[in-house]
Amino acid sequence: MLLGLKFAKLLAVLALASGSLGAVFARDLEERQRFAYRLAGPGFGATWLLGFLLVNETQRSLLAGWLLGALFLSFVSLQAVLFSVGTEGRRTAATALLVLGPLVGTVALMVWKPG
Repeated sequence: MLLGLKFAKLLAVLALASGSLGAVFARDLEERQRFAYRLAGPGFGATWLLGFLLVNETQRSLLAGWLLGALFLSFVSLQAVLFSVGTEGRRTAATALLVLGPLVGTVALMVWKPG
């Protein structure tokens, strides 16, 4: 069960990451919106759901600092994705950093689980 959950979580993280990258780097707004709404959003939901199932399966605390940090950073990243594709002209270097920085931080926290 644990191995299956980990594999599904990896696929969800890949969907979230590829959707986020597409929302930042695709050329036109419609294409960026497709990446955001069809990959990043569902990937985010699946990542959270599978993450909670993994926490339950491994008997870890929901109040662990790395987990709360990962939840916060992933939420910030998704909000930046949705903001950036909301209307034309919002794709800037700052929004790209707000999408990608927290996303990388989230993955780092999930992998290393500090503290």
